Amino acid sequence: MEIKRTANAGVLLKLDDVTVLLDGVCRQVLSYLPTPPELVQELSAPWPDVVAFTHTHEDHFDESYADAYKKETGREVVQEGVTVGGVKLTGIPTRHMGKWGKSTPHRSFVVQGSQTVWFLGDASPVQIRALSDCPKPDVLIVPYPYVSTPSVIQLLETFLPCKIVLLHLPLKEKDPEGIWQIIAPGVAQLKQYLYLPQIGETIHFK
Repeated sequence: MEIKRTANAGVLLKLDDVTVLLDGVCRQVLSYLPTPPELVQELSAPWPDVVAFTHTHEDHFDESYADAYKKETGREVVQEGVTVGGVKLTGIPTRHMGKWGKSTPHRSFVVQGSQTVWFLGDASPVQIRALSDCPKPDVLIVPYPYVSTPSVIQLLETFLPCKIVLLHLPLKEKDPEGIWQIIAPGVAQLKQYLYLPQIGETIHFK
């Protein structure tokens, strides 16, 4: 399995020769970086087998890419679920973090093949319970708040020894909110299991 970070909070997942793009193309929002043009081009040649998004905020979803994908492939962009080549993608309703919780429709995804991946998007940490009936993850992909407080770190630890991929991070040198400082204790505590890829970086999991 390969996971390539392609966006502020998105990845291209390759599992059992099936490619799944999850929140994988985005525009810049505040300090969160956009998908570089050369990476957008790479994600269009060839197109992924599946394109899915958790919600329509611009740091997770690019409408122009979605429209081009539908036009060129004849396939829909997924929010519910689909099975391709033996890989099953299931969309599960979850609540967005913070003030957007009531106003923003949001789904998290469980991807199942020879391994299982949970992609939480911007789901509030307590929403992990909504996925409790799903097969436990080999890889858990979450935004930075999941390592920002002891109570949430304790929740993550119940999934160990799964690997944890942390997204939704600005550049360290352009971090006006001090996010990297906030998460430093959690990163240190979980360092054996934690991956913090830069945009364009690929992680290989056996």
